[in-house]
Amino acid sequence: MTMNLLEIAEAIEAETRGTSPSAHRRRLAANPAVMEAALGMARLITHYREGSKRAALELTEALTTSDLAQFASGMLIDREMLQNYDSLPTQWPKFLTETTLKDFKPKYMSTLELGAQVFKDVPERTAYPMAEGPELGEYPIQGKKTGLLWGFSFEAGVNDDLDQLMLVPRQMPQMAVDTEDDRGLRLLVNLETGALNTGFFNAGNGNIGTLVLNATNLQTVLVSLRTKRDPKSGAIIPSGRLQLVVGYALEAEAERILNVDRVQVSDGAGGFTYEPNPLKGKVDLVVNEKQLGESWVVMPKPGTARRAPFWFARVRGYERPDFRYKADQGRAIGGGDIVVNEGSFDDDTIWYRGRHIMGVAHGDPTLTYGSDNTGV
Repeated sequence: MTMNLLEIAEAIEAETRGTSPSAHRRRLAANPAVMEAALGMARLITHYREGSKRAALELTEALTTSDLAQFASGMLIDREMLQNYDSLPTQWPKFLTETTLKDFKPKYMSTLELGAQVFKDVPERTAYPMAEGPELGEYPIQGKKTGLLWGFSFEAGVNDDLDQLMLVPRQMPQMAVDTEDDRGLRLLVNLETGALNTGFFNAGNGNIGTLVLNATNLQTVLVSLRTKRDPKSGAIIPSGRLQLVVGYALEAEAERILNVDRVQVSDGAGGFTYEPNPLKGKVDLVVNEKQLGESWVVMPKPGTARRAPFWFARVRGYERPDFRYKADQGRAIGGGDIVVNEGSFDDDTIWYRGRHIMGVAHGDPTLTYGSDNTGV
């Protein structure tokens, strides 16, 4: 649930743990004077966003004359950005299995697959038979640092263009979640064209085709994935809960295939009869809201199969984005600090920065199928 600025201000004092820059700023804020300023700035910013011209004047005055007001507003914006980040919807959790990295070094998602073996009879006074040896699958994933700078110009401040400054808590969290989706969803498809990612869906992996999306073809794919066998033991590989992934272009067709209660079936004599839909409830429909075109994918739902096809990683201790501003205003010739709203020493700009650390990687393609929908 998203908190308003007053709720954020009241909650700041209780959240001071951790080594991140935002946690450090909250520890500095844990004193009555700053908390009083934070509550005042929260009310002022709220009234400004509601359209109050008086609040706009008072906010401009506070930000350009008071170090305490500037610190309190930065503290609020920092927390509001994290709050906004947590509340924004993303697409990648529909498809990627999440893991954690301890640092920037590659982590190998190694799986030892013993297959679906069964115990064998052990006659009296005989040795236990040996299980078939495991297969080792290794899929590397590595955390990478991403980020952007955004500048609030000196001229915008002089022009009282506070709307630019208020963009920060809304736009930077959106950039962070958009980056997650961009990196994660490209494992499946080209986000510009909707074409399948042929680095994963290819003939070598045996998981690509041209089948048009219809009930017959979908049933064929589902049976194929659910009856994949371990090459060593010959046992069926558990497929987990399968899901059909489409973009908006195929959403209506997919709903017709999966949600209709009864289907028309030929009776072999030139007529037809109706039977219960064999696909209803057997597979989940998942719409990738950022997928163009008519390609479609069948894959396990994240967390339901041992052989995950797609991975998303966060680095321990840096699971959420870090937002900060650059305080390099210099000092006055006559001595004393200069408030941050006077801008950078070099170019008079107030610089804000967002940093986000994450990693994505392909996993096991065995339980996946992708089609460009161009066939029959």
